[in-house]
Amino acid sequence: MTLLCWNAMSCFLRLCKARAGGTAIAFAILLPVLAFVAVGAVDFTDAAVDRSRMQGVADQAALAAATQLAVDTSYATAQRAQSFAQSQLNGLISDCITTITSQVVNNGTGVRVAISGTRPALLENMLPAGGWNIGVSAVAQTEGKMPLCALATRKSSGATAVIDLSGNAAVTAPSCLMQSDQNIAVQNAQIDAGAVQAVGSATGSISPAPLTGAASMPDPFAALDINVPTLCTDLNLSFGKGTQYLAPGVHCGLITVSNKGTLILQPGEHYFFAAILTLANNAVLQGTDVALVFDAASKFSFKHNSDIELEGRQSGPLSGFVIATTRDNLETFDISTTSAHKLLGVVYIPNGVLSIAGNNGGKNKVAEASAWTVIVANSLAVSGGADLTLNTNYSASIVPVPTGVGPSGSSGVFLSH
Repeated sequence: MTLLCWNAMSCFLRLCKARAGGTAIAFAILLPVLAFVAVGAVDFTDAAVDRSRMQGVADQAALAAATQLAVDTSYATAQRAQSFAQSQLNGLISDCITTITSQVVNNGTGVRVAISGTRPALLENMLPAGGWNIGVSAVAQTEGKMPLCALATRKSSGATAVIDLSGNAAVTAPSCLMQSDQNIAVQNAQIDAGAVQAVGSATGSISPAPLTGAASMPDPFAALDINVPTLCTDLNLSFGKGTQYLAPGVHCGLITVSNKGTLILQPGEHYFFAAILTLANNAVLQGTDVALVFDAASKFSFKHNSDIELEGRQSGPLSGFVIATTRDNLETFDISTTSAHKLLGVVYIPNGVLSIAGNNGGKNKVAEASAWTVIVANSLAVSGGADLTLNTNYSASIVPVPTGVGPSGSSGVFLSH
């Protein structure tokens, strides 16, 4: 551009006007480009956020499903993962069409969840053409074992909790799994376990955070033959002060231990037919290599400050069991003593209720002196300051752990992308 000027000042003014005009023209040309880049940056950020959210949902769905592989390795587990992922995506990601696939992989030891989606671009057919295509996946693989130490098997409909804690109670099971085939309710109480899961809901103070919507877990001992002979060995026994021994057999009627009396059960199966076993007033019940088996009309009540120290059978058809009932027994079995220190073995009450309650304001330990304890019951209630401890030191006892619980009961998982 040629500038004509009469003096230095006029030349300077003309030069400034020329450059200003050029800058305005350049800005006008660049403005659409800058706007395009800005919109693209916003669009890219939104797509990245959607991808992150989709990855989180895939991770959660895969992990939730993999914890159920010990129970169900069929396609139903994969379908539950897909339904879980869909429920989590609803309302989480807008304007994105998603497709979810899931499958059980690695010979039934893992679950893969994949989510793909198309998100329309703000600048249609330009950045990128056809919109943003997003794809994520997660694989949750079982690793090691999480021992099963508590299972409540009742599956009836409704809001009833089949694992129910209240009144300053606690269950301490730091290295094992607690499962409810219905709901779990914890009110003014606490569960601390290796893992907690429920087919229905789980509310209250539970650590770690419980998994809900889990697969139902079948009774691991459904095939076990449990019968009580009807020919009575003894009838209506009462034990007071001092130490007395009771041989294996069929005990009938009212069996009472009280007034600081000690009853030692000799090794073997102790059957209770139409019987009520009651411990009261600082009584002591001891037994090593024993199983207490109750028929439909029998139950026990361990109360006051009674001391319970029982170790399960070491051999035979009831190997590993310390307490068992027949399947037609619908009774409630009460432990309301401050001193039920040892219940070593499986407590199996398939259609009855195990009720554990403290009887003073403090924490009343139950089963804390046992190397290991497993409870399989129709329902479990813990209240009144009772603190049930489920240990998993299986190698510290010669009482064998039955298949289906303990270390053979469930699995832990790890996640990969």
